[in-house]
Amino acid sequence: MQYGAEVVPYHRVLKSEKETKKKVLDINFLIKAGVYFIGAFLISRVLLINLMAPFGIALMVSVSIKKEEKIPLICGAGSLLGYITLYNNVKNLGAYMIIVGTLTLLSYLFYKLSKRNKLIIIYSTIFIEFSIYKVFVMKLTPGVAVSISCFESLCLFPLYYIINYSIKCFMDLKTKHLFTNEELISMAITISLIISGTWGASIHGVEIRNICALIFIMVIGYIKGSAIGSSVGVALGVIMGMSTNNMLLLISIYGLCGLIIGVFKGTGKILSSVAFTVAFCIILIYSHNIKQPSFMEAGVGLIVFLALPHKVYNKLALELDFEKKQAVMNENYGEKIKNIFVGKLTSFSSVLFNMSNILENLVDNEKLTMKNKSMSLIENLADRVCDNCNLNCICWKRESFFTYSAFEELIRNYQENKRIVPNEIERKCIMKSMLIKNTEEIVNEYVIGEMWRNRLSEGRELLAGQINNMAGSINEIVDEFNVNTKFNSEAEGLIRRILDKKRIAYSDVVCYENKNDRLIVKLSMSACGGTQLCVKEVLPLLNEVLKRCMCVSDEGCSINPETNKCNITFEEAPKFHISSYVERCCKDGEKYNGDSYTFGKLADGNYITIISDGMGSGPQAGQESTAVIELIEKFTKSGFSKETAINTVNSIMTLKFSSDEKFSTVDLSCIDLYTGNIEFMKVGGVTSFIKSGDKVEVIKSKTLPIGVLDKPDVEVTEKKVKNGDFIIMISDGVLDYNNDSAGKDDWVTEFLKNSNNHNNKELCTELINKAIQLGGGKAKDDMTVIISKVYSLY
Repeated sequence: MQYGAEVVPYHRVLKSEKETKKKVLDINFLIKAGVYFIGAFLISRVLLINLMAPFGIALMVSVSIKKEEKIPLICGAGSLLGYITLYNNVKNLGAYMIIVGTLTLLSYLFYKLSKRNKLIIIYSTIFIEFSIYKVFVMKLTPGVAVSISCFESLCLFPLYYIINYSIKCFMDLKTKHLFTNEELISMAITISLIISGTWGASIHGVEIRNICALIFIMVIGYIKGSAIGSSVGVALGVIMGMSTNNMLLLISIYGLCGLIIGVFKGTGKILSSVAFTVAFCIILIYSHNIKQPSFMEAGVGLIVFLALPHKVYNKLALELDFEKKQAVMNENYGEKIKNIFVGKLTSFSSVLFNMSNILENLVDNEKLTMKNKSMSLIENLADRVCDNCNLNCICWKRESFFTYSAFEELIRNYQENKRIVPNEIERKCIMKSMLIKNTEEIVNEYVIGEMWRNRLSEGRELLAGQINNMAGSINEIVDEFNVNTKFNSEAEGLIRRILDKKRIAYSDVVCYENKNDRLIVKLSMSACGGTQLCVKEVLPLLNEVLKRCMCVSDEGCSINPETNKCNITFEEAPKFHISSYVERCCKDGEKYNGDSYTFGKLADGNYITIISDGMGSGPQAGQESTAVIELIEKFTKSGFSKETAINTVNSIMTLKFSSDEKFSTVDLSCIDLYTGNIEFMKVGGVTSFIKSGDKVEVIKSKTLPIGVLDKPDVEVTEKKVKNGDFIIMISDGVLDYNNDSAGKDDWVTEFLKNSNNHNNKELCTELINKAIQLGGGKAKDDMTVIISKVYSLY
């Protein structure tokens, strides 16, 4: 053992993990115990106007029936302490304390009993203890004592039900449970009891109870709206008013507080606070004889309400708001489905990678077997000729080495088309003619077999490369598909409210933000029969509530003939509009143009223009370029990136089965209609131009056509365009008007600088005519010119 080396003591990992979990559980239990203790303490302090305090007993009943070992004891201690603070302020204090102690004891004695049996025992015990206390301590007659005790016991049941129901709801916090309005109100009643139990606590005459009540109602109203806010305000006003003579005033103030905050929540916290302040002042002016809650208490409550960060409100809304929580759950459900689909695509990609590796290994195995083929040829020739020869024992036993070498030399000579017979065979072989004939047959069979084997090996190697490229393309598609789609439930709620308000019937509304964070609204409604309801009525409403400039997307309206429902897609209106025109000319003597093109707007707000030039001219070149254009167009319109589209097309186009098949170029430009950014992607494409006034910007590239390399040779150039700019894209036939001018673009630059034509259609025609004129009146190659003009809409 090395001197001075540190010896690490042995630790049980499992034990340390258990200790860590135990510490976490201890902390959680301490928090839970503290909440129960404080809640029991404050709830037991809530008084009725007749100096009764039954709420602590109702809490103890709901806790006693739960199968939790330590909680009844904690709540019992809190309730006893709360009742002690009510000394000289409550009737039957002794009875309450005795019942709390008894219930704590019963919760442990009948721990394993069912809930129903526990309730029967608990209520029987409460009734008996109330009756005994009133007979022996309060000196009431047995009949009166039994009647009052029966009434008080029955009054405990609705209090127990509400508190028990709210405790169950509190247990569902931070889960996927969707809270109904009834559950929210039950929880609010229990919190109202806790707030009401803070009576008597004040700082310089400012009551903590009133401040907490106002803050609680304002927060609930701001999160859940006027209905729940006013309901909670009324409940809190009733509970706090039971111990005072101003119940109606408290109901008015707290109910109005929740109502006003809920109504104005859409305007923000500041305007909601202003509206509440005005309403609060009006109520206090009309009830000038009563000073609670005071202006100071309302002011402190408003300050706290405004000071709470939006993160707190968003977190509470996400927990308590049914629609928002359901939207998040649906979004998570959609994310799970997407992850399953992505996992399947990833698995398929890995299978393709494995197939590629297996095919490559098979190619390597074919190369290794070449060493053993020469030996098999010699053995085959010897079996054919030498088996029945009388000199077999001499040639293949005594002189086997010389014979083997002679056969090897003979086969090699015939493989090299040398009709030379080795001296060793000339000297001693008695079956020379038969040997030469069989050698020719074996060599011919071998050559043909090797030719097919080589083709098969090359095919396997090519197929392995293509499968590998396809697997890579699938991985890129997975990355594109894995981009998160953000659903905007807030915008969806605004749209639903405005459509309902305007009495516009609809079936469904979906709002989400695409990968560029732009809002998309999909609306389903009954077909309007050509009255353009979506443009005339719905679109202005969307602009109003979303505070964005929206427009109907290029998809327009699509009507389902089976359901007669119209599906409309709205999107944020782009800043720029593009107008494109194309002019083409076939090679002199040809009737078919080998160039292909496309241009148009994509669903993601980009405008794409593509020219593909098939090598050569005529129908064959046209078929190659058309295939490239169609594949890239399909991929981009399906939402995949331009890089993914080009990589996938390159993988397909490199699968060539004859030397006659040609390659194609790709010249692509993509304009972001919202920002004006333009991206040129060239794979063997020629020069493009941007004409801005009298200035002409040249975009050059030196890349190979698509399908030449396993990975496409792509050159990307980024620029920015503005209103009135022209984007000029051409095929190589425009530049190569003769052999000396091949690839030179100076004349196009000068032509565009000197041109004052602002009509892209006429400019296209002039450019084509100029190229033909420079070529001596003949088109030396297929020509294609696309000129796009940029218009700014706002």
